[in-house]
Amino acid sequence: MKRTLFTFAVVLFTTVAVVAQPRAIGGRLGYGVEASYQHGFGEANFLQLDAGLAGYGSAFQLTGTYNWIFATPEWGDYGKWEWFGGVGAGLGFGGGRFFAGVAGNIGLAFTFDFPLQLSVDYRPLLGPSFGDGNVSFNYIGVYSFGLGVRYAF
Repeated sequence: MKRTLFTFAVVLFTTVAVVAQPRAIGGRLGYGVEASYQHGFGEANFLQLDAGLAGYGSAFQLTGTYNWIFATPEWGDYGKWEWFGGVGAGLGFGGGRFFAGVAGNIGLAFTFDFPLQLSVDYRPLLGPSFGDGNVSFNYIGVYSFGLGVRYAF
């Protein structure tokens, strides 16, 4: 009985902690089109997961970055500004080639008083590309500037 109560308490508190964190879902448009999800960890960090078509449809790409909010300037009374930066990884497939690499992320986001978040960022994905029996450098990620529009909840 004690074990059951303990398990129930752990599941309950874990669920409350996960649900209480800020999240956002939407899209990112730039050198491709991606679905985007952000999950906050406290006030200063968040995980961002993006999946979509990179290089104007030349490849399917998955990217995940862990980001730190390093500044929250007070540029107005009607929302919240955040400068952020982070690192992560990504992988993808396109044109008969598989690629993987290290991703960086730096940007600026604004969350309105209502549940809308706009962001602009630069997220390069650099690493090797494999296919046709040879290895080359993946350069598609160098052009990865993006505009994000997300529903924040």
